[in-house]
Amino acid sequence: MHNFVRRLWTVFARFGFSEARIKQALYALLEASRAYNAAPTFFIPAVVLRRHPALITEIAASGAEIGIHGYVHNDYRCLSEEEQYQQTRQAISIFHSLALPFQGFRNPYLGWTEEVLHIFAALGFTYESNEAVIHDVINCEKLLPAQRSGYEKSMALFQAIEPTAYTLRPHFEGALLRIPTSIPDDEILFDRLRITDPMEIGRIWCQVMERVYSYGGIYTLNLHPERGVLCKLSLEALLRYARSRPQAVWIASLRDVAQWWKERSKFRIGISAVGSDCWLVEASCAPRATLIARHLTVNYQSPIVANGREEVICEHRCILQAAKCPCIALSQRTPVSVMDFLYEQGYPGVWSSPGEATNYSLDLDMPEGLGTTRAEQLERRNSLVQKIEQLDAPLLYFGCWPEECRAALAISGDIDSVTIQDFFLRILEVASAKVPYVAVNRELNKGKLA
Repeated sequence: MHNFVRRLWTVFARFGFSEARIKQALYALLEASRAYNAAPTFFIPAVVLRRHPALITEIAASGAEIGIHGYVHNDYRCLSEEEQYQQTRQAISIFHSLALPFQGFRNPYLGWTEEVLHIFAALGFTYESNEAVIHDVINCEKLLPAQRSGYEKSMALFQAIEPTAYTLRPHFEGALLRIPTSIPDDEILFDRLRITDPMEIGRIWCQVMERVYSYGGIYTLNLHPERGVLCKLSLEALLRYARSRPQAVWIASLRDVAQWWKERSKFRIGISAVGSDCWLVEASCAPRATLIARHLTVNYQSPIVANGREEVICEHRCILQAAKCPCIALSQRTPVSVMDFLYEQGYPGVWSSPGEATNYSLDLDMPEGLGTTRAEQLERRNSLVQKIEQLDAPLLYFGCWPEECRAALAISGDIDSVTIQDFFLRILEVASAKVPYVAVNRELNKGKLA
């Protein structure tokens, strides 16, 4: 009863009967981002959008990206594949009816399923942002039993995985880009752990940024707009910290991140011998691409020590000095999917025979490929990226982010409700959305989404 009363009080404290409070909060997040030439990404359930089209259109016109957060605010893991498809189609229909463009999807409760990844790709989404990465920034030993239990439940609910160089990077699954999101988010800190001091929240988020920066990944912050005013100081602290790093942090919307990663996946590096231990590099890439040489002499200049290793950012056409060709050799029996993975991650690869493999910085023989189950794929991709990142040998590769940035930061938020009425209507909408669908979609019948 105590928790129910407390929850009820927070609802009335954060929402109003009009749009005024959330509008103020949305603009607080917009203004904080603008100070760093960035824009936030907001995800909203379609039924909430339908009740507040003018407000959301105004926010979009002010520079924010708007993505889909379901038709109603329900957990896709509780839906059949057909229901997931139909509800996603309904959400798209409402966005189209309001002429509001979208590219991304975030599930309520980050509740993604294997089926919905195929559905998103089939329905033309550019990206989704559901895969939760948990950072060890909370001392669980100091938590009260109830707090610790709530925290552990959140980890299970969000299907959280550990941070690594691989899991903190976007990655493609077919045509769909998956952009990780980092936790703990504001909801865990406020409602599960009862941490409400803006300075403490800012400190925790800066710790997460520090860890993401060390991996060279992306920190996708999820900040629900109803706490936008409460967390404005926390957000500003995070943005200041990101901007103060020795190497730049790219602050961007998720739409811009998706566009960049798609562009980057097409980059290639050409390396040809032009003399004894001398290599001509010609990169096919965008002007803002970051080409990094590790343990190499570039244009006859010695490398510098950065991030604990010898590396230098080099021109897209340059001369390297190295005893071996600074790229990765793959055996003929290694599947093409491994080469495609290397390209997406920014590493150069070539096919080689056993006699040639020793001429390259790293020789990979992976006849088993990257695995078949999701668990196998995660483990093998993690291991492969870690092996390459820890390689103590000459290597040339593309950095993850544009304009020589070391890491990336994206500010996002889920507009679950705009008013008190939205919050309580959510209960009814979730129940009514579970009414079984009569028609079986033509695409499902044809097995296109299987």
